[in-house]
Amino acid sequence: MEKNISVEVIERYLSGNCTPDEIREVYQWFRSYDNIPDSLVGLPDDEKAIVKEKLFAQITSEINNSDNIVHLNVNSVNSQEPKERIDRTRQNIERKTYSLWAKIAVAASVTLIIGFLLYPVLTNRHKIAPEIAKAQLHDIAPGGNKAVLTLADGSEIILNNAKKGLLSQQGNVNVSKTSEGLLVYKANSDESASGNTKLNTITTPKGGQYKVMLPDGTKVWLNAVSYLRFPTNFSGNTRQVEIGGEVYFEVAKNRAKPFIVKSNRTQITVLGTHFNVNDYPDEAFAKTTLLEGSVKINGKQSVGILKPGDQALLNENDEMKIAADVNVKEAVAWKNEIFDFNNTDITSIMRQVARWYGINVIYTGKPAPVLYKGRISRNVNLSEMLAMIKYMGINYTLEGNNLTVKN
Repeated sequence: MEKNISVEVIERYLSGNCTPDEIREVYQWFRSYDNIPDSLVGLPDDEKAIVKEKLFAQITSEINNSDNIVHLNVNSVNSQEPKERIDRTRQNIERKTYSLWAKIAVAASVTLIIGFLLYPVLTNRHKIAPEIAKAQLHDIAPGGNKAVLTLADGSEIILNNAKKGLLSQQGNVNVSKTSEGLLVYKANSDESASGNTKLNTITTPKGGQYKVMLPDGTKVWLNAVSYLRFPTNFSGNTRQVEIGGEVYFEVAKNRAKPFIVKSNRTQITVLGTHFNVNDYPDEAFAKTTLLEGSVKINGKQSVGILKPGDQALLNENDEMKIAADVNVKEAVAWKNEIFDFNNTDITSIMRQVARWYGINVIYTGKPAPVLYKGRISRNVNLSEMLAMIKYMGINYTLEGNNLTVKN
């Protein structure tokens, strides 16, 4: 149920004078924004930044000093109940797991909050958090549907600039773009002659993603900095494609023609299934996560069979490990327009951020062995992502497209 809240309650919360019931009311309000009181409408951006800074500081202080972590899902602030969890895990190295839910609930919904506490804001209007202000000044939009299609003759089509409709004819196969931006390959007739099959490649840049339907009906999603090379018609005894980066497949079933995916470190053979492959060159492992069906994983020498919920990890030394009952939603969160971090170190987080926002990340020293939890939409601007990072306790500077993380 949507909920209103009075200015006075927020004022008491920020001043530390809330009753337990009022504290619960504030957290419920974070999850269910409704009407904003008229007296709060019309504050300029710098005043909103001050309010946001004060709210973040208060919430951060409460969460970091409590074992009971309140999780607020920023991607469904209006629908999900908070979940309380006591995390008492300790490992050989000192590691902290931060809950990002409450810390970024306001940042993700700031467009719905006009402001509170008029007197403190008006008397401190020039004391803006410098890093957030700087990030907003040089803001970078999130990634989107961007890709380049390279045809068999070497010509290129910039898909994000191409108009919907027929883009090319490759042999007896029509290549078209739908109004939703989907790239579709459809054969005009049963083309069985292998000599007529042509190879096409779709490549996504930093800040790009794209969806393709192959001529057999298989659906493919490409994450940023990825590629898919495929024949325009599967005319042989197998359906074989080549990938790099991160790609999700929903393979059309055809028992007579196994579907084979080749990446830098793995080869995956399936008949019809849903799975995700992450094989970026800068990642320590090639990860294959199975959502549905069954797949066979081949390294150079190692072999494994996956069942739904399994994830195969293959390193540069061809050593394979299969983890069971993994969080498959986390593995494919990118496809659903979410950043999902679950006990994730800062370098892994930053690699995802760099690919999506098209930035370069530099570290001044060795990153601390700290793990983080949280989810945030991939559709927010870089400034909101950096606000989250700041309140994780990470210091940074942003100069153009160069983000320097200070340790």
